[in-house]
Amino acid sequence: MLMFYSYYKQATMGPCHFPRPTGFWDTGGKAKWDAWSSLGNMTKEEAMKSYIEHIQLVSCFPTKQKHRLQ
Repeated sequence: MLMFYSYYKQATMGPCHFPRPTGFWDTGGKAKWDAWSSLGNMTKEEAMKSYIEHIQLVSCFPTKQKHRLQ
C-alpha cells in the first residue's frame, strides 16, 4: 500500500522535499516519507503511469468469492 501512496504523492505534489519525520513513535510517517522519497525525481506523469500499472496488476489477483457456485 505504501507504493500506491508514494505514487499518489509524487503525481500530485512532485518529488518529496519535506524533512523526514523524526518522532520516535511516528513509524507510519517515516515509512510513508521513505516510500515517497525513494521515487526521487520521477516525473508526475511517470508516477501516474506507474500508479495505474500497479492498480491493474493488483486487480488481476483473484479475490475471495462470497458465494461458491455449485
